[in-house]
Amino acid sequence: MVPINETDYSTDELTEICEDAFINIKEACMRLQEKTNCQNKVIIEMLTSVADYYRSKSDQYTKH
Repeated sequence: MVPINETDYSTDELTEICEDAFINIKEACMRLQEKTNCQNKVIIEMLTSVADYYRSKSDQYTKH
């Protein structure tokens, strides 16, 4: 796992951060589905776009 802001976190801290993030993202997706009645496919496409965005940001930092 890549350290966040190059800060050294313990395995337990990273696990908690990741679990919290997962829950928050999942709840946001559920709220979106409740509001829009969109299909899972829409959520998957949206999450893929978000992942692609962060991959491109990561690539920018590694090229410098």
